[in-house]
Amino acid sequence: MVDRRSFLRNGLLGGIGAIGFGKLASAAPADNSGILQTRTRSIRIAHITDCHSQPKLKTEKALKTIFRQLNGMQDKPDLILNTGDSVLEANYTAAGFVEECWDVWNDSTTCCSIPMYNCLGNHDVWMVNDIEEKFRHREGKLWAMQMLGLSKPYYSFEQNGWKFIALDSIGQVSYELDDAQFAWLEQELASTDKPVCVYSHVPIISAAAMMYAVERKGSGKMRFPKKEQHSDVKKLKDLFFKYKNVKLCLSGHVHYIDEVEYLGVKYMCNGSVAGNWWQGKLDEFPPAYALIDLYSDGSSQKQLIYY
Repeated sequence: MVDRRSFLRNGLLGGIGAIGFGKLASAAPADNSGILQTRTRSIRIAHITDCHSQPKLKTEKALKTIFRQLNGMQDKPDLILNTGDSVLEANYTAAGFVEECWDVWNDSTTCCSIPMYNCLGNHDVWMVNDIEEKFRHREGKLWAMQMLGLSKPYYSFEQNGWKFIALDSIGQVSYELDDAQFAWLEQELASTDKPVCVYSHVPIISAAAMMYAVERKGSGKMRFPKKEQHSDVKKLKDLFFKYKNVKLCLSGHVHYIDEVEYLGVKYMCNGSVAGNWWQGKLDEFPPAYALIDLYSDGSSQKQLIYY
C-alpha cells in the first residue's frame, strides 16, 4: 500500500509514472520447508468503483485524470474492473439528469485505452414511479446495461491464466443473488481449475460494511448491515469454501477501504473514486482506486492510489 506522500514522490499525478511491484516475479511466502518461493505475475488490473459521474466539471476532470494516469503508466494495467455506481444516482431521478450523468461517464471513458469490464451498482438502476412508455426500454437495469455494454447483468471471462466472474449484487428485495444466478455461479466455478477473481458492487465479506453501519447507527443498535453487504454471505462463503480456486473478491459500495482474508479468500473493498460523493473524504477515507497484481499461484498484491 502506498500513502499519499509516497504517491506524490512517484510523480503519478502527472499520469506518466510507473508503479513496478512484481512485474515479472516476486518473493512469495515460504512453504513448510522455510524456502522462499517465487511467483510469476499473470496480470495487472486496475480496480475502480463508485465513480458517481455527474454533470459537473470537477467530476469529469477527475475521471479523465484517472484514465489518463492509467494510460500513461509505464507498467500499466492489462484491464480495468469497474464495480458499479458509475453514475451519481438513477433511482427515482428524472430521465434528463440520468442521461447527463451517463453522457459524462461515456465522454470520460473515451480517454481510456485499456479494456474495461463493468458490473452494476445500486445507483445505476433507473427506477421511477410512473414511467412514460417512450422510456420503457430504459427501465430498471436496462439503461445501465446498455451504457456499460452488458448483454447480461452477470458474466465471466478468462485472461492470462485467471478467471474473472462479474456478479449482479442488486436483487429485487436485497443485495443477493437470485437462484438462477447462484446456480450459474456454481457451474462457472465447477468448470474451471484456474484461480478466480469475483467482482461485485456490494461487498460479500467486509469490515468496511460493518464500520460504515457503526458510524451511522452506533454499535449498540448494530444488526447485520444488509444495506451495505451481501445478505447471502453464508451461502457464498460456503460455495467459495467448496471451490477453493476462488482467491479474490473485489467490491465497492460503502466508499471505505478494507482487506479481509477469510478461509483462503481475500475480500477487498477498495474505496471510491468519488470519495464522499465528490465532497472530499467520506469519514476517514479519501477518493482512491487500486492497482492489483494477480499471480500464477493465485496470490495477489494491492497498491492504493490516492489520486
